[in-house]
Amino acid sequence: MIPPRTLTIFLSWVVAGTLVIITAGRLLHLDDVLSWPYSGINAFAPVEYLPAYVALAAAFALRRNRLLVVSLLAVIAHLAFTVPELWPGRPEAVPAGAAKVRIMTSNLLYTNGDAGRLGAQITRARPDIVVLEEATPLTLDAVTKSGVLDGYAYREAHPRPDPFGVAVFSRFPLVQAELPMVADLPSLRMTVRVDATRQFRLFAVHTVSPTSRDYAARWRRQLDALRAEAALSPVPVVFAGDFNATRDHRPFARLLDERLRDAHDVAGAGWTPTWNANHLALPPLLRIDHVLASPQFAVTGYQVGDKIGSDHKPLVVDLALR
Repeated sequence: MIPPRTLTIFLSWVVAGTLVIITAGRLLHLDDVLSWPYSGINAFAPVEYLPAYVALAAAFALRRNRLLVVSLLAVIAHLAFTVPELWPGRPEAVPAGAAKVRIMTSNLLYTNGDAGRLGAQITRARPDIVVLEEATPLTLDAVTKSGVLDGYAYREAHPRPDPFGVAVFSRFPLVQAELPMVADLPSLRMTVRVDATRQFRLFAVHTVSPTSRDYAARWRRQLDALRAEAALSPVPVVFAGDFNATRDHRPFARLLDERLRDAHDVAGAGWTPTWNANHLALPPLLRIDHVLASPQFAVTGYQVGDKIGSDHKPLVVDLALR
């Protein structure tokens, strides 16, 4: 039988060593070479490093100096990666003369017969624009039957029987709508005319989940395509939806490098994960639903909604276009 002390030291080394290797790969940008499995590994950075604190405590209690150093490195990496996500703040003030735009985005879950529960939240939030992912005949009909979408004069609805149907409902005119295929999946975008002098390009985002080598490659192509669109747009842009990406993913970070701001980070919204909202044993762990906007927008509000039977929670963001 292995003595408890020896077993504790061994397991602590396994934990600390593995996390340091993961950290080194991330710092060396191996996730650019190996999209998979790093897309999965990096996604859970906020929680997967937690055992490092146990290893650190064990190393301190058992006076194992080398283990202490390695565990401490893993803890420092975790803090560096997650503190910006957790740091609280406050939304920006509405600039004088700015046009206010409230956007709600929600992944309905394509098999969710209870998607109509979103109606109550739309009624309360009164968004100007509603972006719906996984809009199937089932889910879109459930929301429509709630009656809350009747007041939206402008709409672009493209339901599909699979998870990649999408729909946008707006109080502002929608023009120049396009539905190109990116990595063999639809990518809905349109121009929103806020008033006579101000408009922006809205992208309803739903990328494939990078859960395999093939999916990770397609996911990267989708995010890279969004980055190219942001770089080329002559007007301000807003990306809203399910990116299947966190701030710990390099393709998502590169998208933000195109002078885009994550509404969550600007508002300092803290720990507000949106997925997996329908897990019976675990609370939501990842923030993979986002609203990204050009600097011409002030971010004046950010809130995560309630459960609607989907694995995602809705997201409501207030923007003000200067």
